[in-house]
Amino acid sequence: MNSNPCQQYGACCAAYKVLSPSSETEAHAGGNVPNQFAVKFDKHRSIMQGTKGLNKRCAALSGIAGQEVHCAIYEKRPSACQLFKASWDARYH
Repeated sequence: MNSNPCQQYGACCAAYKVLSPSSETEAHAGGNVPNQFAVKFDKHRSIMQGTKGLNKRCAALSGIAGQEVHCAIYEKRPSACQLFKASWDARYH
């Protein structure tokens, strides 16, 4: 089993609404978040598929939460995910 809490539990990807500027999607010049993982939320923002509503689970989260998970689009994840500080990482304490 993976000892990295983020890659084991994936709680942040299975519990939170993930909003980011719509300009980050592939539909916009310079955007890199794959279109199939983000949908329009409002005039200027997109939301990651699966993170809206009561039973949240990002569509880019692969694996079984609590066992082993990973982000299927890690290199192309939105800024909201890039800015998230992993609480287990000593660099952020």
